[in-house]
Amino acid sequence: MLKLIAEEYTPEELALMDQSYKVFGFVPPQLDSTALMTSMLTEEVAGFYDPDHKRMVLIVEDGPAKPPSFLGSLLGVKVAFDKAEQKTTLAHELTHALQDQLYDLNAMEEGIKDDDDMLLAFSALVEGDATLLMFVEADGEQNVSHMDPVAMRATFNIMSWMLPLAGGKTFRSAPPIFRESLVFPYFQGMLFVLAVAGEGGWEAIHEVYATPPLSTEQILHPDKYLREVDVPQQVILPELADVLPDDWQRLGGNCLGELQTRILLKRVPGSSVAAAGWDGDRYDVYRNAAGNLALVYASVWDSPGDAQEFAAAYRRYRQLSEPVAANQPLADDQPADSKQSVSSSVGLDSPSSVFAENASSQVVLDGSNVFIVEGFSEPLAEPILKRLENCQYVDKEFAPKKP
Repeated sequence: MLKLIAEEYTPEELALMDQSYKVFGFVPPQLDSTALMTSMLTEEVAGFYDPDHKRMVLIVEDGPAKPPSFLGSLLGVKVAFDKAEQKTTLAHELTHALQDQLYDLNAMEEGIKDDDDMLLAFSALVEGDATLLMFVEADGEQNVSHMDPVAMRATFNIMSWMLPLAGGKTFRSAPPIFRESLVFPYFQGMLFVLAVAGEGGWEAIHEVYATPPLSTEQILHPDKYLREVDVPQQVILPELADVLPDDWQRLGGNCLGELQTRILLKRVPGSSVAAAGWDGDRYDVYRNAAGNLALVYASVWDSPGDAQEFAAAYRRYRQLSEPVAANQPLADDQPADSKQSVSSSVGLDSPSSVFAENASSQVVLDGSNVFIVEGFSEPLAEPILKRLENCQYVDKEFAPKKP
């Protein structure tokens, strides 16, 4: 598994993941995100299908036998290999092998590899499909269209409160971005697939692979895929090289999506509501010669009211996360249909901060858009914000499979 992780991610991609988590505040500055991810995966996973080498692996623990964690049991972990007990894990992994034969998983992922939110949504389809079949195999009930997704969702919502206590040592101590991103494809993916099955059974699930979900928003709200289709927007950030000093380097960027936005705002009351109006986003991470980080983020929301909710929630999130020296508070009572931009500056000069000393946080609300520029000096942030007015927005599409 360690070898597969090294093959799957380049050092640059792992560094960008680590720096992205730190610039948003998902993880503390001193955390080694790559080491944590590796430890958590090798601790919890009972088996996996490897589409690169067309093989399935079942993991047998070395050393003294010990009972698996609750989450480990759910994912198939056993203290020793037993043919009968491994049927559940086999059902899950054989489903992946069949998916690969039918749809070519690597080819489908190739076109969306630079969009974390779409990748997570696709993973939810793939893992949700396999998890549903795993439950069906264990229960013996073949007619999935009779299963109640509402009741299942209520059960999983209750179970979600137990997750911090459920996994192994690394899982329990990991920040929410790791725990919830790991569990999301299995739990929420299964609920999404179950909602699809309610429309037409296994055949309907099969048909989804021709037009996969485009966002975690569609996984979290299946009606936005099945009925009132909400196509997310791809946000294209403008070029900033000519407005930045030479000591600032762009490391790369990606898309947060509704799930990661919800996790980010978790400490803010009403975080799920604030994230629910998401319609698209893109961020870039920058680093200067001194090793300080900076963030450029643009998002579009379903309505000006949704944008206002997110802007206010994000500002409260930064107030909870950092020492605050606000000199221009964000007006939470700003009319939702206002076209006027509203900006806030929040001091980010904490001793443990990844930002430079006296860096600013600019949150700008402009109609249905929210722009965030953090980590730069305030004079430098102004031309960046001005340039963000030139962002482009186009409907996202799932890249077609290669022939």
